Amino acid sequence: MSVLSFRRAILVAVSLGICAAASIAMPSAQAQAQDLGQLRSIGVLDPAWSFAEAAVALEIVYTTQDQRDAPAPASGALYLPKGLPPQGGWPLVVWAHGTAGIGDSCAPSRRPQSERNKTYFNHILGSGYAVLAPDYQGLGTGGQFSYYNTNVEGRSILDAVAAIRTTPVPLSSRWVVIGQSEGAHAVMSAAALYGANGGGSAAGLNGVIATGLRTNPSKSLREMFERTSTGAENQVGYAAYFLASLQELHPDSVTPFLSDFGRDYVEKAASECLGDLVAHAGGRRPSALVADPDEPTPTFEADITALAGYPENRFASDVMIGYGTADIDVPPAETDSYGNRLQELNTGVHITVRAYPGKNHSGAFLASMPDALDFLKSHLR
Repeated sequence: MSVLSFRRAILVAVSLGICAAASIAMPSAQAQAQDLGQLRSIGVLDPAWSFAEAAVALEIVYTTQDQRDAPAPASGALYLPKGLPPQGGWPLVVWAHGTAGIGDSCAPSRRPQSERNKTYFNHILGSGYAVLAPDYQGLGTGGQFSYYNTNVEGRSILDAVAAIRTTPVPLSSRWVVIGQSEGAHAVMSAAALYGANGGGSAAGLNGVIATGLRTNPSKSLREMFERTSTGAENQVGYAAYFLASLQELHPDSVTPFLSDFGRDYVEKAASECLGDLVAHAGGRRPSALVADPDEPTPTFEADITALAGYPENRFASDVMIGYGTADIDVPPAETDSYGNRLQELNTGVHITVRAYPGKNHSGAFLASMPDALDFLKSHLR
């Protein structure tokens, strides 16, 4: 049998396995899955939520941890490129999405793709990479997603990789993770957890790409609440998601310090996706959410640090950080110095920072694509 015929036979076997799995939700795994990274179900994703360059799109549910460190289900999607897998399997790109919301209906695997993401990931898939896209625990699987929670986001990524490796899909042993905006925080969280604890069943992380990264959440968010702050209209939505996550974890430290408008708006944030939530703000700024914008809550900075902080000296793979110089969603004033600090703390890897002149928060993501493709070639091929 020729190599080509052998690979075709593998692909047919994989397809048959996937089709069989698509009709069965694996109830035994659902009943017994207590370990992280266990696959609970796999099925065919609605084509309306896929990419033109994906030959196969699958939805998965797997076990990870919630914000209270309890085993919990998480969902996501796997997109396979057209053609046969190369020897060793398709190289794997893990996509960590930006802010969509924190309610179940905001899960990216259950919504149409944005034009920006279609452009980006059609290029990635067309270049022969498989794409694994976790939703993050709490999006689409019940409960409330704990926004910018380092452990939730990081474990959602690592456990998705571990889970997909239990399927017959031929994937390479190495992977690179890409994230934009909130997703940039998620990939840094995953890389920090990986470096601190090892990859385990998700071993093989070989690079991190983060664009639109919020480098110091406690400082930048406090500035965002100031009465004189300016920036994108989305910031009121971001602020509400942070407050909703803190409120869910520590209600007494948040609820008493919200304005009347803020209490209603933060309640909406628990279920409304970003576009609708921002529209309901009626042009209000984050300062309108709290009674005292100079002190959003008495323990605000400490709570944000506990929620979103990650060890900055545990990176075990190269990191590329990109930003738009015209970003008003997450102003990048400290991004270059942050990259320098990471390099000083992680001498065994290479930290690169790329600026994209004139690009805003979203535009920097597309502008980074040529650099990202070069990064993938050097770290996965």
